[in-house]
Amino acid sequence: MKKLLLTLFLLFSIPAMAQEKIPITEQDYQNERVEMADAFRADGKIYVVVLVIGIILAGILLYVIAMDRKVGKLEKEIQLLSEQNEE
Repeated sequence: MKKLLLTLFLLFSIPAMAQEKIPITEQDYQNERVEMADAFRADGKIYVVVLVIGIILAGILLYVIAMDRKVGKLEKEIQLLSEQNEE
């Protein structure tokens, strides 16, 4: 009974979440400007956005490198322990 109710709720909620259909006009195809990016560039905030993205990516890269080193050390320790147990 729970599965049936869940399925019915899901089926009825999917159309409710659908977005309004907006027709694409010729003006949309000719739009070569991105207003948000132009505003950020004009205010000088685009550099802040780029800097924050760079810092986040650098942090992720450093974290991945540190984890790789730790996993490498653990793999070596496991290999040494398994070799000692075989002897």
